[in-house]
Amino acid sequence: MKVSTEKYRSTDISGDYAAMARAFGGYGERITKPEDIVPAIKRGIEQTKKGVPVLLEFITSKETSISVPK
Repeated sequence: MKVSTEKYRSTDISGDYAAMARAFGGYGERITKPEDIVPAIKRGIEQTKKGVPVLLEFITSKETSISVPK
């Protein structure tokens, strides 16, 4: 990721994508805590059963260690 981050700023993505999903008429939810993952997925599944498009936005910390091929 070092090269892609330095060259393309690949880890500097911002925006409220859950809000965008809602603005387009879908169900959008931003998940920031690990304990909220399963309940959010269940809520998303319920929305898809109703025919509503779903976007779950998982906010994670930036990766500091990466695997590098030898």
